[in-house]
Amino acid sequence: MCGLFGNKQKSRLGRLSFIVGAFFICVGMAASAHAQQPLKIYTWSEYIDPEIVEEFEQEFNAELIFNYFESDQARDEELAAVDGRGYDLLMINSTQVERYGKRGWLEPIDWEAIPNSQHLDPKWTNAFAKVSTYAVPYFWGTMGIAYRKDLVPGGFDSWIDLFNPDEALRDKIVMISDSRELTALALKAKGHSANSSKSKDLSDARELLMIQKPFVQQYAYPNISEDSSMLSGDVWVASMYNGDAMVLQDQDENIAFTLPTEGGLIWVDYFAVAKASEKKVLAHAFLDFINRPSVAARLAEWVFYASPNLAAAELMSAEYMENMVINPNEDVLKNSEFVQPLPPRARKKVNTIGAELFRD
Repeated sequence: MCGLFGNKQKSRLGRLSFIVGAFFICVGMAASAHAQQPLKIYTWSEYIDPEIVEEFEQEFNAELIFNYFESDQARDEELAAVDGRGYDLLMINSTQVERYGKRGWLEPIDWEAIPNSQHLDPKWTNAFAKVSTYAVPYFWGTMGIAYRKDLVPGGFDSWIDLFNPDEALRDKIVMISDSRELTALALKAKGHSANSSKSKDLSDARELLMIQKPFVQQYAYPNISEDSSMLSGDVWVASMYNGDAMVLQDQDENIAFTLPTEGGLIWVDYFAVAKASEKKVLAHAFLDFINRPSVAARLAEWVFYASPNLAAAELMSAEYMENMVINPNEDVLKNSEFVQPLPPRARKKVNTIGAELFRD
């Protein structure tokens, strides 16, 4: 009860004023009790089915508020500027889990609050340092080459075909604006490990990236909406994540995706709860919700990525599970690598390469 008649009033006017005022206080309290709880999420765009967002909001009386980043590097810079604050849930890549934890940006995961985590493949919950402490796997996949097979009929057998391109590809290439991943791809093109920290190898990668630069229309992540420059034919080839290439292929069968002979990059995206969040209970509820097998299956088929949820795999279509672009087997992945953290000196050189590339 709101306690509307808890105090005696000395006059009729005073009592009336009190009743009116108390009435609006009660209304405000009731509205507050039923107000949606905001949950702020920092993630990639086009990375969750809007219908699933709506279902969570209705079930938990919540409002999911999304902010988006274009690259891992952009996310890192944004979070560094705000000291990891301003969000409740963060989408982070495997290489940053331990680093973010050391900075005090992450809340340890309460696994008991996520009972559906029992469906997660331990391969991904234990894949990297501190993942089991701070992060819940969301999707995994590869980075390779997406291209228009009607405009580039020969395709791409090697990364060198993209980094030392034919003249026909001038101003027809888009490359990701992440200096770490760009350098990793150039390292593979030169026959080195994507995680080499040797000064000579990084110099080789820089040289190759500078050869490619005049051919690059833009350093940015390709748009995968109906307005995509790959769909219009303005861009013929791009470094791209496998699932995004499938999204484009779903709109135009001329879009193809390949992992070159040297292999690509294997990535894992994780959700982490921000240490500064005041909605940690709701954040854990969200993580449990998206790991319900039926929800995880729908999410995977919507984004065209491989799910770490083993129970969800049993609910997905055969077409989805047998697609080697979405679910590559060990033979397909044999030359691909996880991107690992680099030592400080090598990381500084990679950042310098990126700054030189992205300078107008």
